[in-house]
Amino acid sequence: MRKNILVTVIMLLFFANPTYAENDSQKYVQISNSPQTEHDKIVIYEFFWYGCPHCFNIEPTIVKIESNLNQDTVLIKLPLALKESWVNHAKAFFSMQQMNIDNNLHSKIFEEIHINGNRLDTKSTLVDFIDSEGFDGSSFSKNFDSFGTEIRIKKANKLARQYQITSVPTIIINGKYLTSGSFVSSYEELYDVVNFLVEKERVNLR
Repeated sequence: MRKNILVTVIMLLFFANPTYAENDSQKYVQISNSPQTEHDKIVIYEFFWYGCPHCFNIEPTIVKIESNLNQDTVLIKLPLALKESWVNHAKAFFSMQQMNIDNNLHSKIFEEIHINGNRLDTKSTLVDFIDSEGFDGSSFSKNFDSFGTEIRIKKANKLARQYQITSVPTIIINGKYLTSGSFVSSYEELYDVVNFLVEKERVNLR
């Protein structure tokens, strides 16, 4: 795994714009010439896809990170539509977000796909799932094909391109550091790395 990580880092260093610098422990890479966040808080971006088993496995860690955020830090979840087969899942997340039910159903969608075997890859199966959870499937359906959802997907994909992201899950800390499950030996270690990078950025901003 360390060999694969090293190859990935070398490729980032050689090809990427923004550019990435390897840290000594190989737990993350530092980004330069990156798009700046437009928030007054330290921003943790999580790029994901509901159909990704690694994103499912990392979800408890993301929940733990989100549950322990300080007031100066925010976690922003961004579904990517890097492939056509990912689009409906991205639409689902942003539709739920516009209905303010994403926090209620985000983890449940992962479980429905990866534990119950329901792929939820069509609009109709997603609407049925929303209804089965006691929420308004009709409103979800309207948001699913709305202009607002389309704009959110385009913005998420644009940001991913700016960070040269080609796989998920990927975590970006305040536009300066990149890490993921492939950089660490366990998801518990990933939690520690994210906290370390947030604190590192907190100190830098003082």
